[in-house]
Amino acid sequence: MRQKLLVLSCMSMVSIATSSVLYAAEQETAQPSSMKDFINYVLEGSPIVAEAEARVMSAKAGKSAASKWIYNPEIEYGEEDIDGEKKTRTYGISQTIDWSGKFVSSGKTAGLELQAVEADRDGVNLNVMVNVLSSLADYRAAKEIYDLASKRTGFMERFAKLAKKGLKAGDIDRSEYNLAELALSEALIAQADAQTALAQSNRDFNSSIGFSFTGGNIAMPELPDNLPVLPEAQDIDQLLLNLPSVRAMRSREEAAKSAITSARKDRIADPTIGVIGGKDTGSDVVGFSVSIPINVLNSYGAEVDQAKQEAIAQAKAGQNAYFSAKANLDAARSSYKLSRKAWLNWQGNGAQALAEQTDVLDRKFKVGDLSATDYLVQIKQALDTQVAAEELHSKVWQSWFAWLGASGTVNQWIQNSGE
Repeated sequence: MRQKLLVLSCMSMVSIATSSVLYAAEQETAQPSSMKDFINYVLEGSPIVAEAEARVMSAKAGKSAASKWIYNPEIEYGEEDIDGEKKTRTYGISQTIDWSGKFVSSGKTAGLELQAVEADRDGVNLNVMVNVLSSLADYRAAKEIYDLASKRTGFMERFAKLAKKGLKAGDIDRSEYNLAELALSEALIAQADAQTALAQSNRDFNSSIGFSFTGGNIAMPELPDNLPVLPEAQDIDQLLLNLPSVRAMRSREEAAKSAITSARKDRIADPTIGVIGGKDTGSDVVGFSVSIPINVLNSYGAEVDQAKQEAIAQAKAGQNAYFSAKANLDAARSSYKLSRKAWLNWQGNGAQALAEQTDVLDRKFKVGDLSATDYLVQIKQALDTQVAAEELHSKVWQSWFAWLGASGTVNQWIQNSGE
């Protein structure tokens, strides 16, 4: 009779705890924010993003500087004193002329370099958003796994107490009692591991945004209930050309080509024109001068060759960036398709089978067809399966975010899903 009561008590407690572990989600203390508000909060506070923006402002200032006239006018004053008397006094002004329009060419080159830096900034924003979303998926999964581990520990503690009472009453033998104690020890270890993983996930999340997330009025958002579907009809070439990394390399290639023109113009000597006037021993003096450097000792041809080779290098780097981006895009698409299929299969078959298995175990335990030991072992397997499902769910979302990063469409997805 005592053994029957112990079995029924264990069965009831296992059923309630298992149901709670498998299907209940702990409510957040604060209402989750929209994805859009959350990402905007991260971008506004991230020093990584601020650094990229500062580099853009620096490049804008550089473009402004490169677009200005190269030479300023010069003024001169001369005076000659003979035997204590001022005999000669002259005034002059001279101006070096940018004969070939060097400042126009350098301004164009700087403008293209600015476009490259702006693309770099967009790439930083893209990477921050992808890393944050991936870390968010990892953190959510780590939290769910920790909650499962905590509830499993609570169940095992109660089970161990009942086993101890059952051992004293003679309802169970020493082996079953030892199994209960071992199950509790294993649950405590698993909980400690889950807690460590959760702390590491939180550190990774803060690292991905570049500051310690406190939230304030902003709470971590929930991931959507349904997994997104990959768009089938897409202009892959256009996606790749719009990627910040590809845009940056193309802009640098154009800047390198523009630098060839600048190097050629630097070979053209700029004349200096001057006008002078004044008095020389009482007589009026007016003069005009023109000077032109002669590129004899240095023709500046090596600078042109250097600019040409740099343009070739940038062109090859641009090709490499394009094909690397294409390979990354193809891999991300394939990875998401496979992981999404695995998750849908789990939802369609595994999740239901797990729920049915739990019911079957309950019925067998209730009628005495399953011992407490076997029931404990199989319930542990069910919990482990649920943990594996949470890990799979996280991997699916991470592969989706990898696709968004590879296709450069993360901002569009956030705008559409963040409301």
